[in-house]
Amino acid sequence: MTTRYQALFKRRWRIGLMALAMLLPVAWTGSAGAQAAPSNGNHVVYQESAPTSATPTLAKDFKPAAPLTSQQQKAMQDALFKKRQRMAARVPRSVGQRGVPPVTAPGSRVEDVSSRAKDPTASNALVIARNNRNYVATGDACGQASKLAEPAAANDGRNVYYTGNFQHQEFSTDHGATYSCAAPYPAGPAEAPYPCCDTDVIYDQARDVTFHSAFYVNDRTDMTNGIVRIFVRRNIPSPDNCYYDIDFDPAATDVLSDFFHLGLSKKFLYVSANRGSTVEERWLGAAMSRFNLDQLAACHVASGRTINVTNDDNQRVLVPGSGAGKVMYFSWVNTPTQWRVFSWPDNSTAVGSTLHDVGAMTFGDPDCRGGVNNTDWAGEFAAGIEGFNVQTAISKNAVNVWVPTDSDAAHSNAHIVGAEFRLGKHPNDLTLVQQPVIAFADQCAGLPAVGVNDSGDQGLAIAVGGRNGGGGPAVTAAVGIKDKYSNGPGGFVFRKVAEATYNPDNNRFGDYFTVRRNSPCGRYFDATGYGYIGGTKAPNVNARYVEFGRGAYCR
Repeated sequence: MTTRYQALFKRRWRIGLMALAMLLPVAWTGSAGAQAAPSNGNHVVYQESAPTSATPTLAKDFKPAAPLTSQQQKAMQDALFKKRQRMAARVPRSVGQRGVPPVTAPGSRVEDVSSRAKDPTASNALVIARNNRNYVATGDACGQASKLAEPAAANDGRNVYYTGNFQHQEFSTDHGATYSCAAPYPAGPAEAPYPCCDTDVIYDQARDVTFHSAFYVNDRTDMTNGIVRIFVRRNIPSPDNCYYDIDFDPAATDVLSDFFHLGLSKKFLYVSANRGSTVEERWLGAAMSRFNLDQLAACHVASGRTINVTNDDNQRVLVPGSGAGKVMYFSWVNTPTQWRVFSWPDNSTAVGSTLHDVGAMTFGDPDCRGGVNNTDWAGEFAAGIEGFNVQTAISKNAVNVWVPTDSDAAHSNAHIVGAEFRLGKHPNDLTLVQQPVIAFADQCAGLPAVGVNDSGDQGLAIAVGGRNGGGGPAVTAAVGIKDKYSNGPGGFVFRKVAEATYNPDNNRFGDYFTVRRNSPCGRYFDATGYGYIGGTKAPNVNARYVEFGRGAYCR
């Protein structure tokens, strides 16, 4: 949508809104609110972004960070999790929609780690081209490891950059077979000097630059303020060239933004944040900022735009979509029978959003007990409507959204539900065409991570394991593909990529994996995931770097 057309549309929309306000039982609450609008994509609500910028700090000015003990690390993670719990406690515990049948589809299948394609060169074969364990990620040689691993990785040819909880980072020059330590995370600014967690990484093929991010906080025991730091790495085996500190609330010292994620469009790097007040212990909004990629890659002052989307006290989380071209998409579950899809064109300063009715989804705290210890890996956020694990994928002609859900009348275990919207003539012209389901009869599924390759196919990494009622297999990571050979709405085939024997001992797993387009093999994917072997501590984490796809691999 051009800027001129958008401005004209806004003026007409305001006139129509005045008339509708007398008819609708709920009125719009301002440009920052996103909760009230007609459904089924018939109307677009626009929110104008605000200008922002980021100033680089060059490598020569990096300063070492103060070390953290394992006790301080645990205290920081526990404090962060408790703050999330208190904010989420305000969200109505939405279970499902009475009288509305759940979304159904044929069941899917998950294969063991040892499974191999009969003909790995066949165009429809799921091929695990590489599956390497990262032993460095489970010790303290390259930073501090955590049993809540949160692994993230991206590649540039044979070079792989790998990071994760608590604050480790390393690189490989042999496709992830072995790793060397990257330089430790430098100290943060005075307002947030301590590197913490929530790391992410993404490679921009067009500019041959890797971006990675880390969460920085102000205190080692009781975090009340924080920032996200975005690092620029022009060559994976070489040190970072610069970093940018992004403070979503620069004038406040009592707002903690966390759960940062990175995304790319043609022109911009996107970073999202979950904002919360540490005084009132309530959610303040889902923030999304974007910055000029050319300026970031050159370590120049980067111009950008930022928005904050609210929903009363009904917390929702936004994450940039994958596979974006000239338009970035992201989404959240509005109600158990409705999605809200956001669009942000590269040539626009305003974000549009539409509501779309779908079949009923069930949210709650799943029972996914399993492994030798028969514990539950899926905590209260694993299938919550807040959307910590909502994913958006932009394929060539569609916007695809995914969310983990609880068991329901049609599915005995926790499972993943999606929606596919066909793209029309403008960015907000979306039509529901399919509601795919990833469900297994004998075990739970959750924590979807999705990437998009050059063909517009979706590569997924998910958590599989545990069972409603207990006695399920140990939770681990599995990968699969949604494409023309496995188009849904069900019947997907996944393959486990990490051997596992135990479930976690703290009711938390993930919190997320990553899936990225492989470089230079544009039809393949990179993925991370893990399981626990022989116990539940950090050294028991079986952290993996995986390259997968269909047909012959580009070697």
